[in-house]
Amino acid sequence: MSHGGTRSRHTQGRSIAAVVFDMDGLLLDTERLSRQAWLAGGADLGVTLPLATLTSIIGRRRPEVETEFLAAMGRDFPVAELYERHAAHYHAQLRATPAEALRKPGVLPLLDWLDSVGLPYAIATSTLATGAAEKLTLAALRERVPIVVTGEQVARSKPAPDIFLEAARRLGVAPARCVAFEDSDLGLEAALAAGMLAVAVPDLKDVPPALAARTCAVIPSLLDAVSILQTLRAPAPHD
Repeated sequence: MSHGGTRSRHTQGRSIAAVVFDMDGLLLDTERLSRQAWLAGGADLGVTLPLATLTSIIGRRRPEVETEFLAAMGRDFPVAELYERHAAHYHAQLRATPAEALRKPGVLPLLDWLDSVGLPYAIATSTLATGAAEKLTLAALRERVPIVVTGEQVARSKPAPDIFLEAARRLGVAPARCVAFEDSDLGLEAALAAGMLAVAVPDLKDVPPALAARTCAVIPSLLDAVSILQTLRAPAPHD
């Protein structure tokens, strides 16, 4: 589904010079693996984790995730043990997934197109550097994206704008001339707070209508990203 047109009040007079991508759930099909790992970890502990909680933690850092689990499961819930079991299941699933299956549809053609037209790009992910490097290596993408800003490299996590502002700084492009692709509401809020244009590509979590209205497009997959970027790079029509 596309939300409105890409030439709108959000894009008037703005010339796109760089692209910033989220990683998990956007470039990589890892959110499903993570959800399966949470459920398997909960089963190891003899509990069924609520899907609502598993949805609410998407894109959040560990302290926030722990708070969500304790609120849902009770103050005595062994959240540290759940984390250990999740990590074991998750890494096993990651290593067992072929690179082409780990990448979301359309990623390689999109990067090829960006290279062909000379648009620089970066990743802005809440994942920590070690985990991000492992995932990108497994997906055969580590050499394709030289700029990767990770969760511990900024003071505040999404929805604060810090990680997108840092990505723009490393790209050498003003935030207002960047377009961010994000799957989660937290990430979209962060990109918009940084002053970037935002394109939503929902994964496991729908984009709230009020937030979707603030983006320049909502697309079903990255297979539609090139057409969106071609429109954003085109000169705005004269009124």
